[in-house]
Amino acid sequence: MGWLKKTLAKVGFGSAEVSVELDSTTLIQGEQTKVLVTVTGGDVGQPVDAIELSVCCDYMGWEELRAQGEQGRKKQRRRKSYVLAKWALPDAFTTEPGKSTHFESAMTLPLNTPLSMGDGKIWLEVNLDIPMGKDTSSKTELTVKPDNQLDAAFTAFEKSGFRIEKVKNEEVERQSMPFEQRFEWAPVSEPSQSVFREMTLVATRPEDGLHLAMIFGRQGEGIGAAVGRFVGANKLSRELTLSGGPEEVASEVKTLLAQISQ
Repeated sequence: MGWLKKTLAKVGFGSAEVSVELDSTTLIQGEQTKVLVTVTGGDVGQPVDAIELSVCCDYMGWEELRAQGEQGRKKQRRRKSYVLAKWALPDAFTTEPGKSTHFESAMTLPLNTPLSMGDGKIWLEVNLDIPMGKDTSSKTELTVKPDNQLDAAFTAFEKSGFRIEKVKNEEVERQSMPFEQRFEWAPVSEPSQSVFREMTLVATRPEDGLHLAMIFGRQGEGIGAAVGRFVGANKLSRELTLSGGPEEVASEVKTLLAQISQ
């Protein structure tokens, strides 16, 4: 019976379980919180080499399809995952049957964590590294809100007549991360509605603060405007790197909008 229990534990039956508690599952970019990890032994004791923790998110990307006998390469869109931060509690220990052991850690949510908008997910994943056995894991979904700088920028756009219409986490190449979070805005009131048709914004976090990359589509009338939209002639690309507090961020966004509205 002892041999059978050990064998079942190796393939995941009757093995240890892990759960996680946070002070809050709603966090602001860059915020730190305590993490309590509880490991409960299964039917038999199991050695655990480490407790691994990861902050992860997902995004939409492309995957190559290789069909035998077909010419060329085909791709399909699929959801991919990315590890934003990873650390471990390296203390090795052995679980005791039916008994719980608690471990404390701290998690700082990376500033470049995407916001909980659109259909993208963010979660904390905890994994037990069990040698010669099936690893055990637990996932806790997180809700992420913008930090003070990004929130100030969003508020400035909203006060200028823009509203977020769609948010997408999309795969990109040659970037520090394999994806970017794109915010698609629509002008819904003045002073922006009579000047702009749309705006796309990507926010990144360099070491010196907040970087905003924006593409504005300007309003126009007649055939000339239609042709301009087709060839991209009535689009404006602008960038801002912001390092000040919320008031300074809001002021720089408003100044930019005033300059390109003329």
